[in-house]
Amino acid sequence: MRLEYKFLVNNYDLERLRKKLLPFVELDQFVKESNGNEYTVRSIYFDSSNFDYYHEKIDGIKIRKKLRIRSYDTKADNNLVFLEIKNKYDNFIGKNRAPILFHNLKNLLNTNEIETYALTNNGYSNSLQDGEKFMHHIYKSGMKPTILIVYEREAFFSKFDNSLRITFDKNIRFYDNPNIDSLYRDSDLEIATPNHFVLELKFNNGYPKWLQDIVQEFGLIRRSVSKYTICIDSSKRINPMRKNLSTSNYSLFYDQNNEEGIF
Repeated sequence: MRLEYKFLVNNYDLERLRKKLLPFVELDQFVKESNGNEYTVRSIYFDSSNFDYYHEKIDGIKIRKKLRIRSYDTKADNNLVFLEIKNKYDNFIGKNRAPILFHNLKNLLNTNEIETYALTNNGYSNSLQDGEKFMHHIYKSGMKPTILIVYEREAFFSKFDNSLRITFDKNIRFYDNPNIDSLYRDSDLEIATPNHFVLELKFNNGYPKWLQDIVQEFGLIRRSVSKYTICIDSSKRINPMRKNLSTSNYSLFYDQNNEEGIF
């Protein structure tokens, strides 16, 4: 389990914040391998017909989870995709993650044969067990694809402590009511945060004084930012609370308490 702190930052501060961080950080190896300064993150989130995971977040439940299928960049049949359960225990996070090949994804979801499709030789020694947990939740609770969320990520590690990871998640956009073929969709995506990006800090213990000083200099306030709830709240078609909203969608972008077939 690791600590995760999130901040919603105005796009106006992006370049200045990056410049302040650069003396202390280096690019994530995944970014280096992509031959650029960022990469695209793509996730299809699952939820129940009652939007249980959404409401757990809005209600401030301390122990909760999200189910998603995640991949990166552009479509190819030999792409790896990941069945992920993100577990949240207050400010601590953990993941169950099972890789499979994209072209096997539909067959897996339709047959539940995780032992046939989970890849176990890619450094994911627990992929079979993690995949079984994912499929258990999908079938037990009747989870369905709810929303596709796409964004560009800049990722860095501290030069002095590689357990500290810093990411900028930018241009957050979504497509609601997707099917599995929508994972690499780029058309008709709606912008969820036109003026802001999400800064995430992940670390094992405390984060260093140099980073605390930068956070303070920019006046950043730690929030329990959820891209999933941001995009649900931004959707005119599927926001389950829209008819009850008495404030603007923007107020739901973060927790003010700091803290053809489906497949």
